Amino acid sequence: MSREAQDAAAALRANAALYAAIAEGDLGAMDALWAQNEPVVCVHPGRAPLLGRVAVMASWSQIFDGGAPPIHHSQDSVSLIRGLAFVNCLEHLGDTTLAATNVLVWEGGQWKVIQHMAGVIPDPDSAPPPPSGPLH
Repeated sequence: MSREAQDAAAALRANAALYAAIAEGDLGAMDALWAQNEPVVCVHPGRAPLLGRVAVMASWSQIFDGGAPPIHHSQDSVSLIRGLAFVNCLEHLGDTTLAATNVLVWEGGQWKVIQHMAGVIPDPDSAPPPPSGPLH
C-alpha cells in the first residue's frame, strides 16, 4: 500500500473515531481527536462558527449533556492536500441528513481534527455523492 493510501486510510479511521465519539457522547475521546497545536473551528448546523479549542470543546460538552446523539455517517471520501486531509461524508440523525466536511492535520503522529462543518440537506435523495479522489 502506498504512503498516500496509508494516510488516506488513517484519515478515514480518524473520521470514524470522530463519529464514534459523538454517538457515544464521549467527551474524552472527542477531546483527544481535536488538534492541540493548530487553530480549530466548528460549525454545527444552523449555528455561528466556534473558533478556538475552548469554544469547540464547550460546545461538544453541551451537546453531550443532552445525551449522545443517535448519529451515523456514510459515503466517506477523503482528499489529501499538502498535509491536510479533507473528509466529506453524510451524517444521519434520525430522519435528518447532513452534509459534513471534516478537515484534519497531521499532529503528533496522528490525524487530528481542525475543522468540522455540517449542514442540513433539504432533500438527501437529490444530493450528489461526495467527491472522490484529489480535488483540483
